[in-house]
Amino acid sequence: MEPTQQKRPIWPFASLGSLFFVAVLLIMAWNIELPYLAYSPGPVANAIDAIDADAEEIDDPAGNLLMLTIIGQPVNVIEAVIAGFDPTIDLVRREAVRRPDESDEEYRSRVLAQMSDSNHRAIATALSYLGYEMVVTEIIVDDILEDVPARDVLQLGDSIVAVDGTAVSSATEISPIIQSKAIGEVITLTVVRDGEEIDVKVELAEREDQPGVPMIGITLGQITEPPFPIQIRTGDIGGPSAGLMHTLAIIDVLTEGDLTKGHIIAGTGTIEPSEGRVGAIGGVRQKVVAAEAAGASHIFVPVDNYPAALEAPRERIEIVPVATLQEAIEFLESLPPA
Repeated sequence: MEPTQQKRPIWPFASLGSLFFVAVLLIMAWNIELPYLAYSPGPVANAIDAIDADAEEIDDPAGNLLMLTIIGQPVNVIEAVIAGFDPTIDLVRREAVRRPDESDEEYRSRVLAQMSDSNHRAIATALSYLGYEMVVTEIIVDDILEDVPARDVLQLGDSIVAVDGTAVSSATEISPIIQSKAIGEVITLTVVRDGEEIDVKVELAEREDQPGVPMIGITLGQITEPPFPIQIRTGDIGGPSAGLMHTLAIIDVLTEGDLTKGHIIAGTGTIEPSEGRVGAIGGVRQKVVAAEAAGASHIFVPVDNYPAALEAPRERIEIVPVATLQEAIEFLESLPPA
């Protein structure tokens, strides 16, 4: 009787093949970058520490008015899957944050310019609230919308000095002139660019949110001159969302006592010198998480961001919606001492 030949089991080879296949898939997934950014909580800082003022009356408040940041990072397939299980992270389409074909350096320059403009607005808003006189020295083009004719002729940083030959000294003087024109009409903007005054022809576009209403399609910022030296030191932090907290910090530094009454108060929101309006921002859920982790008892959020803020994972922090600077100050005044 001939000995039978035993067959080698094939499962080890099948297992190795499966592992190899999975490894290849993982490598491919790791190298596929998605058109999303992962928003996660970023560093937190006391806005009071950023204020540098040389006024006659300076206080040294001991309170904490926390400004909040987020981190936006590109993600691959694996990181996106992991982010989906983390309630503190949101995936945001890259196109909602970055312009088409915008380089990292261009993006960095843009958000730093937004912070610079936000600082000017915070200073103007705070000093106006405290009764100081501010003089507008420049009206700056801060941003230009996509797909408007102005994008072909204007540049970020252009300083507008006249519209159709009429001199303008503040951003509020420009809107009535534009609204008296027709969509498609060409106007002449006199701007200072690289130290030279030039005239540019701009065709007016139609506002998407208000059909039939003309617009240039730009965001304007104002450079104002305060009655004493004052600046906000923000380093490499970009974006406009610290406007409210920097405004509160300036008021706290220039008035006696502590606005916070011993509480740790966080907040976010842009600021507009006109009536101290607080505007919406991005990444509000992540900022709520960061504020609670930093020990804040309350966080100010713009009213438009309030529903999203309520969705943030939290245990004890109180979310306070505000529409204006005045509402934020009245809330602080209503707090009992900590």
